[in-house]
Amino acid sequence: MQDNKRFNDVLYAVSDSCRQVLGLLSPTVKQNANEIRMRLGLPLALTVGTETVFVRDNGQTQFFLSNDLYKITPDDLEQSFKRLCNNSVFAHENELKNGYIVMKNGSRAGVCGNLTASGALKDISSINLRIAREVFGCANEIVRDYKNGGLLIAGPPGSGKTTVLRDLIRQLSGGINGRLTRIAVVDSRQEISGSSNGKAANDLGPNTDILITENKANGIEIALRTMFPDIIAFDEISTLSELKSVSESFCAGVKIITTAHIGSIEELQTRAVTRKLLSSGAISQVALLPRLHGDKIKVINAKERLSSVAV
Repeated sequence: MQDNKRFNDVLYAVSDSCRQVLGLLSPTVKQNANEIRMRLGLPLALTVGTETVFVRDNGQTQFFLSNDLYKITPDDLEQSFKRLCNNSVFAHENELKNGYIVMKNGSRAGVCGNLTASGALKDISSINLRIAREVFGCANEIVRDYKNGGLLIAGPPGSGKTTVLRDLIRQLSGGINGRLTRIAVVDSRQEISGSSNGKAANDLGPNTDILITENKANGIEIALRTMFPDIIAFDEISTLSELKSVSESFCAGVKIITTAHIGSIEELQTRAVTRKLLSSGAISQVALLPRLHGDKIKVINAKERLSSVAV
């Protein structure tokens, strides 16, 4: 199955011993696992939905600690880190300064250890493999209420913002709203497209251009000047320079679709960047994801008093 393939595709980056154990997992667990977590001296763990499950030596999973769980060794972490870096830590130096490595299929590995003053990461203590998945139709509730303006997809970490963004891009690019929409994706971490050597691993629709760049603000400006998109889509705004680029896109008549990491609806107003983004006029609707609001996606007008939305 395709979902099993996504899981199996990240196993190139784990040690031989871990791969052997993870290969014994049931198809159901593989299909639903979002993360593989390796922590030095601690049990091998998976994130399935919002739950943590531990992996036994025989590939069985459980929610509680016991003596027969597979424990991560120094050799496991050393092998895994070398494979993630393709045996060249230097080639991934800039990524590692930000605590992650982009994997071959668009998945992402978070890496923890000793971050030195120079930005070098050594003495690796844990690795978290986040499995990028395509969930066709997960943005249907947004598509239904989307008014063809600027949109902010909001939710806490791990709530599926990038997955929803990916599906929304695919549907809008494919003409779900009655006309083909030109979309420029500025993919600063290659998570949206899963691009490798110019080819996207994820389906972003037939009318989408992808720009891979670490400088998101510059990427937005380039997309605006050169691709003439109807929409520019990208993951979370984190700096004022990125916000400035968004404002320029808005003034040029290009719509913005982006995401925001927030733990509560109130944070949309209390966090400086999201507050300024909402007040800029570039965002006309906000999509609140289920972990933030009830059991389904809720799309609201950005001018609504957000604190009045029931959680």
